Amino acid sequence: MKIHISDTNACKALFFSISFFVGLWAVRIPDIKDQIEVDYTGMSYLFVIFSIGSVLTMIVAPKITQLYSSKKISLMSGFIISVLWLLIPFAQLFEFMALLSFIFGVCYGLFEVILNVQATSLEKKFNKPMMSGFHAFWSIGLLSGSLLTSLFLEFKISFFINSIVFVAILAPVIFFSSLTIKNNKSDSLSFFSIFFNWPLFLIVLFVLAVTAVFLEGGTDSWGSLYMRDYINADGFNIGLAAIAFNGSMVFGRLIGDKLKELFGIYNFLVLSVIGSLLGSLVIALSSSLIFAIIGFIIAGFSVSSIIPICYTFGSSIENVNPTVGITIITIGVYGVFMIAPPALGYVADIFGIEFVYTPMLILFLMASMIVIMQKKLFKN
Repeated sequence: MKIHISDTNACKALFFSISFFVGLWAVRIPDIKDQIEVDYTGMSYLFVIFSIGSVLTMIVAPKITQLYSSKKISLMSGFIISVLWLLIPFAQLFEFMALLSFIFGVCYGLFEVILNVQATSLEKKFNKPMMSGFHAFWSIGLLSGSLLTSLFLEFKISFFINSIVFVAILAPVIFFSSLTIKNNKSDSLSFFSIFFNWPLFLIVLFVLAVTAVFLEGGTDSWGSLYMRDYINADGFNIGLAAIAFNGSMVFGRLIGDKLKELFGIYNFLVLSVIGSLLGSLVIALSSSLIFAIIGFIIAGFSVSSIIPICYTFGSSIENVNPTVGITIITIGVYGVFMIAPPALGYVADIFGIEFVYTPMLILFLMASMIVIMQKKLFKN
């Protein structure tokens, strides 16, 4: 079957589609928590299980991409993800939800590696900054999914109907876009190459990616609970954290490539890290809906281009295979959920949900110092 759509548009559509499902997850987390009857720590274990599935898959991703084409991996992962969403509304036991979370992690891990390999290949093909633009469609999908799910909540439409509608919309998009992407396989790689080829620059990029996704993932995982249980939001307002955060991320990523050219990629990275620190501080100090939303807007805009910048640099490090560089950064992106969910869950249970953004403040303070101290790495 031939689909008349460019590789670039297909890649954007896949970024959009897979994150649209994440928007459903982000806003329905309180429902899932009540459905399986667990506390904050119990929910954090589900995030850890998801992360384990992702990271285990990413460890062998370079080998998997040698055996199967990007097209086949995208089709298979997208199909499984779509089917699993029809099962989640019926999960009443923690054990069943844990199994679904693990399978989700495996599929999302593969999907993420394939998407970012495709995106960096296109960036090199056209020889211009494109990663923020691709990741903008991730944020647009997440924003759209969060907004639509919030409307479903406002009108008290069931979780199951919500899932059916999303699958009906997204499964065809994933299918046709997967058929269109470049049908490449990875170059031959050593199975253990991702463990032993970590130059200092890659370590710095790994740390920055982990820090950024701590804020992104923390908001997706805990933003709705923060709004409901601390800000006392209800109905549509529960989803405002995800909507404000991801809405500003969309804007930030749409103009991110232009800002890189305007300020220079290093200067823009410094501004992004410091802005993320400021946004996290505003959220942590907020006790009202308005100030919390302002904080989410600042944080979302500032953090929006950090991970795309890491992918751009990670695919271009001398003597490091691009697939390996991207895989290592993606492991950081998903692997942080092994640390973040239980850490944030314990913070919420012990100190209160209002302190859940304190770890982000610490991480971005450290990231600011690292970026400034290692300036020469970004200039080479």
